[in-house]
Amino acid sequence: MARALLAVMVVGLCGCPEKKAIDESDPLIRKLKAEQDRLDKGGLPGGPPGVTPPKPSADPLAELTQQPPDMPVNVTIKTAPVSAGEVTITPKRLETAQIVAGPKVKLSTTDRFLRLVITVSSAKDASFDLAKANLRRGGDTFELARDVQRVGQGSPLASTIAAGVPQDLVLYFELPPASLGPGLTLVLPGPVELEVPLL
Repeated sequence: MARALLAVMVVGLCGCPEKKAIDESDPLIRKLKAEQDRLDKGGLPGGPPGVTPPKPSADPLAELTQQPPDMPVNVTIKTAPVSAGEVTITPKRLETAQIVAGPKVKLSTTDRFLRLVITVSSAKDASFDLAKANLRRGGDTFELARDVQRVGQGSPLASTIAAGVPQDLVLYFELPPASLGPGLTLVLPGPVELEVPLL
């Protein structure tokens, strides 16, 4: 009986594996600890040690590729008024997005839709044919996007400004992101052509 009990104890001792201490010098252990330290410091998963998320760009145009397609991005524009004869135009706001939605219709583009708001004032009653409005940059010209103008509820193409009463006009254009840069100018043809620098 004593021999049987002794044999059971020996087998029991052999069946319990001895706990091993973690070898801190093991390359795999060192790599795992370095990865954990990097993640604790705000690093991106899966990247090399020391890599941190990129800081957001201060350039508003750089945000275009970082926003959802239906999220308008405000672009900082020049707001100096431009006068020709009795008419003064002041750029007010410029937004860009890849989707413009109306009450029943939604339009999308692989380029960018621009929603431009300008304030127009005149010393006497003045009429504007907005259908001829365009954007220019270098040798490129971008005409008013009429379908988007209608869907986005922009200003009527034939607009009249009452004397002494400033009015906001909303214009839509479509152009590639690369054209959103210094030198972009709004052009309103007419008896006196108005060129309004935007960027």
